[in-house]
Amino acid sequence: MRTKTTLFLTRHGETEWNVEGKIQGHQDSSLTLLGKRQASWLRTSLKEFNFDAIYSSTSQRTYHTAEIIRDKRKLDIYPSDSLKEINMGSWEGQKRSDIESNFPDDHRKFWNTPHLYTPRNEGESFSQLQDRIIPAIKEIVSKHRGGNILIVTHAIALKVIMAYFRGDPLEKLWTPPSIQPTALNKVEIIDNVYNIELYGDVSHYQTVRKAVCAIAYQGNKFILVHKVLNTFEDDSGVWDFPKGGIEDEDLSLEDAVKRELMEETGTDKYVIKQKLPNKISFNFNEDVRKRTGYESQETSIFLVEFVGNQSDLKPCGKEIDEIILIESESLLNKLTHKETAAYIQKHCSSIFIDKSRTEE
Repeated sequence: MRTKTTLFLTRHGETEWNVEGKIQGHQDSSLTLLGKRQASWLRTSLKEFNFDAIYSSTSQRTYHTAEIIRDKRKLDIYPSDSLKEINMGSWEGQKRSDIESNFPDDHRKFWNTPHLYTPRNEGESFSQLQDRIIPAIKEIVSKHRGGNILIVTHAIALKVIMAYFRGDPLEKLWTPPSIQPTALNKVEIIDNVYNIELYGDVSHYQTVRKAVCAIAYQGNKFILVHKVLNTFEDDSGVWDFPKGGIEDEDLSLEDAVKRELMEETGTDKYVIKQKLPNKISFNFNEDVRKRTGYESQETSIFLVEFVGNQSDLKPCGKEIDEIILIESESLLNKLTHKETAAYIQKHCSSIFIDKSRTEE
């Protein structure tokens, strides 16, 4: 009987040293906000798969990525030193640009002729990495033959692993594709025959941030929250409607609205009246794109009636420090975001005239 074993191999998410251009190797740095988000994107993409085992390099950045992808699965993560990145010795912690300037010949061999690279920095050669990591992969496959296995490791480690499955010599190690953070590689093994289904795939990356906004009212007043931190945990200080990104656990847009209202105002005393037909859409600036991976945001708008008392409104967490009920005639001047005020003027004039229409 033929036995199929499936390997899902990925790299850790973006790290602080990736952003700073520093070489990591066996040293480590933490995942950035984008790195965590990249891992969550892959988690969403893989949520339908049942894994029989999860393995990770012992480096913090890979283990943290594996934890995010694992999510609620009742599985241990097996740490393995054999899955660590290539050891780059004294280069680690230094900027790649400095290595290129100070060790031009070694740097050129490392990135252009890996089969000729001989480390003079107390690190590993590519053949030494090969001798360390390929037996570890074979052992993992042998232990879980017939199963689905998730392996979280590093960029160069993955290039060596995929070269092995492709039957490529080290001379061809840097053949495209490159391995981006959380890039997915999928290999099916049937009777020792390797079939590469995915190599360097990043189709799980999400470029549009999906969000919801609650235009919450009571009578002729509207609820606004004062956000001292934005989504990216930067100082903010803006007045806005309760608003936030859609999470994996949200079963619907309505569930997302209810969760955001509870998280930002401390109460669930709301009745959703309707989802408005138009959305708020805008593009992020370059700085936000680099930090978050999102190019734009698309926000679904809901009209919501507040059926509680003002005393029920309580700022929650570190993001919100004040909540107010504001008269409709003062609303537009109080809103900080111009796109939100413009949306109200263009699409919601009837709300100010007669909210009872939403009952029709």
